[in-house]
Amino acid sequence: MTQSPRPTPELLAELRKPRPYPVVSVTLPTHRHRPENQQDHIRLRNLLAEASKRLTDDPDVPRAQAVAVHGQLAAAAEGLDPEYFLDGLVVHASHDENATYVLGTDVPERIVVGTAYLTRNLVAAAARERPYLVLILSSGEVRLWRGEGERVAEDRAGGFPVITSAVERDGPPNREGDHGAAQDFLNMLSDADRQLTPLLQGENGLPVILVGLRQHIATFREVSRHGQALAAEVEVGGLLNSTAPELATQLAPARHTLTEADAKDALRALDEARSGRRFAGGVQDLWQAAGEGRVALLVVEEGLRVTARPDTVEGAERATLTLLDEGDAAGTRGAEEDIIDSLVETVLGADGKVVFVPDETLKDAGGAAAALRY
Repeated sequence: MTQSPRPTPELLAELRKPRPYPVVSVTLPTHRHRPENQQDHIRLRNLLAEASKRLTDDPDVPRAQAVAVHGQLAAAAEGLDPEYFLDGLVVHASHDENATYVLGTDVPERIVVGTAYLTRNLVAAAARERPYLVLILSSGEVRLWRGEGERVAEDRAGGFPVITSAVERDGPPNREGDHGAAQDFLNMLSDADRQLTPLLQGENGLPVILVGLRQHIATFREVSRHGQALAAEVEVGGLLNSTAPELATQLAPARHTLTEADAKDALRALDEARSGRRFAGGVQDLWQAAGEGRVALLVVEEGLRVTARPDTVEGAERATLTLLDEGDAAGTRGAEEDIIDSLVETVLGADGKVVFVPDETLKDAGGAAAALRY
């Protein structure tokens, strides 16, 4: 199966660069299991055929260009195996290249033709697949894993795994009869916490998920000096020797917790911006602020779509928006089916941050809001 690398910030920046028209982006919701994923491939071919027809019918696209892009779309589909589909698929194609991205996040079914690749869904996927650390706690050993979304792998560098010393001590046994095993356990957890320090300092404060029995997790929190980094918990034992797929499944609720925490942080930043008079809400105001490079943080509801035509005002190109009814883009020159895509790309291009939140979260702001730089 042909698949491009995961959407890193560098890749997203490259995809946002303008390219000769036409550039095609196709997104399709997909399924992980049979028989639904077998139908996904048929739906994809039908969607790519529709994209090719649009190019053929477009008077601004020379026939040779349309044929070339069609060939790239066909090559993209040929390299895909539905057995490896997840929750969403993104296909990019121009006259001389194609790329596919299999995502673990939902996407809408759509076709976008323009001068840059659609990256909104990749941005959302990248946010959900941000790196994290996992500590698996047991009575005699602490293991470190690294994760990005559903992908996890054990890390045996940097002093891990940390194993209890189990040093024998003189004197009578304690109430549990373990001759100081409790102290060995505390020493092991403290050692594991020390090994975390350079990892958290060197990688911009990665969140840490703790996995283990409730008492193990509680004790680690008591001895840890990195309480703010301990972002989520999975209270279950017996995972010390788990395979990567088994652990990834167990971590699903914790990953959801991390995503919710990001959304809460973003909403908190909006509240602070509102108090500091650095808040903007609504697509019209956000469009102008983004064009001026003033958006530090853009928060958008996941399902928000706005059809609009960017307009020039007083010599400022694409300075304002004329909002249109959904479906009117095809008959309006210069209109975009979803101006949110361009808004997201403009903010990212000016080194702003974009966070997606559940629908209805920003109802009072029309589905989108921002914290401004000034």
